[in-house]
Amino acid sequence: MAAGRSLRAKLFLGFAGLHLGLTLAAGGTAWTWLHARQQAQAARSAEGIGRVLAQGGFSPSPAILARMEELTGYEFRLMDLPSPPRPGTVQVAVAGRNIEVVWDTLENRREARELAGMIAIWSAAGALAFALVAVLLARRLARPVEALARAAREIGQGTWEQPVPVVGTTEIAALARDLDGMRRRLIDLDQANRRAERLGTLGLFAATIAHEVRNPLSAVRLGVQMQGRNPGNPDHLALILGELDRLDLIIDGILAYAKGLTVKCQPCALADLAEGVRQLLQRQAEHAGVLVDITGPDHQVQADPLRLRQLLLNLVLNAIQACQGQDEARVIIALHADGLEITDNGPGFPDHIRSGLGQPFRSDRAGGTGLGLHLAHAIATAHGASLTIPDGPGGRIRLGGLA
Repeated sequence: MAAGRSLRAKLFLGFAGLHLGLTLAAGGTAWTWLHARQQAQAARSAEGIGRVLAQGGFSPSPAILARMEELTGYEFRLMDLPSPPRPGTVQVAVAGRNIEVVWDTLENRREARELAGMIAIWSAAGALAFALVAVLLARRLARPVEALARAAREIGQGTWEQPVPVVGTTEIAALARDLDGMRRRLIDLDQANRRAERLGTLGLFAATIAHEVRNPLSAVRLGVQMQGRNPGNPDHLALILGELDRLDLIIDGILAYAKGLTVKCQPCALADLAEGVRQLLQRQAEHAGVLVDITGPDHQVQADPLRLRQLLLNLVLNAIQACQGQDEARVIIALHADGLEITDNGPGFPDHIRSGLGQPFRSDRAGGTGLGLHLAHAIATAHGASLTIPDGPGGRIRLGGLA
């Protein structure tokens, strides 16, 4: 709106300045022309008077000169010696005498002032009338530009629903149509990008589900086969139930990613939680050649045990996969009064994971989905805690701030 007022003000000042300049030029020209015409008329009158006096044989006596003053309104003076004419005078020679005719008299100056006053009044009236016209012209010219500027701002802010009004004529109207065409193309591009983004997210989500669910299902299948060969073995049933619990956690985590997390806090023993996760991942750790240890005294915290188990499961599973293949591969779960810390002797977290901790679909591991750390970060945030990556050798990640 301020830009519109500025444009109108500039147009008005431009029109008003142009009119003022033209008025001053016209007034000055008229005044110069009238002044020159008055001087020429006085000179002709003086010469005519001189010829009349010379042809009639009149002596330029004071009485005759006074009579001429009454008839013409000019002042007549006898000159003893000729001299250059003064401003506002002309000179004529009559019977060997020089007569100075003063045409620029008080009466003439009064009439000139009256004429100047009339010119000023008409100029002021013309300026006022033109000012009104200038306001209307400025508003008429500025409105289409203001409308296009407003439409351009809305498009720049991402508001594309309203079409650009076709305002003005010729070039401005063509510009409005081009701007509206750009708006429609932006809408089409945005819709295409959104479709591509949804399809990409859906494909990545499908890959995530397939990858995360495959391992527990394979373990369940193995447990069922072993149970079929040796019915009644409690270890096989425990394996199946554990993997089903793990599968339930994975599905719950995916649903939590889509819907948002809720926590139900209660007293929770960190040692029991860590031991349960270690036993759940024991076979996978042994298969990868990784030793999982728990250090530190037990602590009680207020937390949601299922969510906290899900967080720790993701972190320990990442650590096992990170240090797999290392000499004496080891994962340590250190218990603290306000949380816990998981350390492994793998290569550690790359910079892009450190800077984007908590962002989904970031992983530097082949086949990784990047949802594990994201879900762990979301669970920590839901508890009012924090998930950080301390400096140090190997992979280190700490959950702190639990009550």
